[in-house]
Amino acid sequence: MSIDKEKCCVFKDGEPIELGAKEYKLLLHFMENPEKVFTKRQLYNAVWDEEYYFDDNTVMVHISRIRNRIEDDPQKPKYLKTIRGIGYKLHYTGETP
Repeated sequence: MSIDKEKCCVFKDGEPIELGAKEYKLLLHFMENPEKVFTKRQLYNAVWDEEYYFDDNTVMVHISRIRNRIEDDPQKPKYLKTIRGIGYKLHYTGETP
């Protein structure tokens, strides 16, 4: 998986992946911080820039959409991991998911 920041494009196995603007920003945030665990609030603040209003369901929906596009089996994610009781992290070793 790779990201072209200038063109705001994500590629998996050389093929482009369609992502919405917020999904792209979330995945970019994860890829710039691999293995770092983020709470839903941290992710929301990093992507939405709206500290005064927080909806954790919004983050969960966008995480689900990203998983549907990058994971071979979104029900058993290998890359975008849930850390129970804390949040999410990207398990990314540089290999193509």
